[in-house]
Amino acid sequence: MGILVPLAERVWVIPGGVNIGVLANDDRQIVLVDTGLNESSAKKALKVVREELGGDVVAVLTTHAHADHFGGNATVVKRTGAVVHAPVFDEAYLRYPLLQPALLFGGADPLDTLRGNFLLADPSPVDVLVEVGLHEVAGITVEAVPLYGHSPGQLGYVAGEVFFCADVVLPESVLDKYRIPYLFSLTAHLKALDRARAIPHRVGVSGHGSVLEHGQLNDLIDRNATLAHRVADAILELTVEPQSAETILEGILRGFGAPVNDAPSFYLLQPTVFAFLSHLHRQGEMTHEVRDGRSLWVRA
Repeated sequence: MGILVPLAERVWVIPGGVNIGVLANDDRQIVLVDTGLNESSAKKALKVVREELGGDVVAVLTTHAHADHFGGNATVVKRTGAVVHAPVFDEAYLRYPLLQPALLFGGADPLDTLRGNFLLADPSPVDVLVEVGLHEVAGITVEAVPLYGHSPGQLGYVAGEVFFCADVVLPESVLDKYRIPYLFSLTAHLKALDRARAIPHRVGVSGHGSVLEHGQLNDLIDRNATLAHRVADAILELTVEPQSAETILEGILRGFGAPVNDAPSFYLLQPTVFAFLSHLHRQGEMTHEVRDGRSLWVRA
């Protein structure tokens, strides 16, 4: 990390484990799109824009409230006084980051092993709530696009010909490594993939992976959508007879070879399976009942 890659006039990206977008106005005031995982990523981003652009950060546009995307917010704010813009709904997670591991753990006090910086960021202030549509920050107009699904309120940001599309798609390297991506809502995610496909752009910047030309983004949308449908089909195959969510989860993890070896990886995929179950139930392809003290799911 540390190389400023130009994408369009006054639009750049700092590539890394999480890609950080950079926008500049006429006065060399800088707006970051996400800040990365932690203090280290934030410090590197600040150093890059100061040394290569001669400006300083005045605002942060947060795409969604996962710790690897807003973990550097607190450092940026402390060092620059930047104004933080965040999506509606997700903003609560920025202010109260314990919500994320707690919700993954069924709404209870989470295990200490779920409190690492990958799931639990430092709290971030939220100064401005971003609604869908045109949004102005530091005199720069961007379009906020709803890409809900990976998180409840995830937004993409379109700056001219550049589409910062957050985690609506994950690159093939991530899909190959983790097999099944985390989702809050499959129903919303499938709509977000269709919406992302329709966004006019020349360059796409996802939260992870390489910069994408228009055709490359569409190819990745296809790959992510195909994987989602494969998981849904596998769940239907596992539920010819009534099954508990725990049994379904075990079958999916084994069937897709997901590398689940610790609490964070397990508790990211447990609610993901529930996202699939609620979608299939909503579509009329799954029924649910509570019987003999068990929550059971069966293919309709």
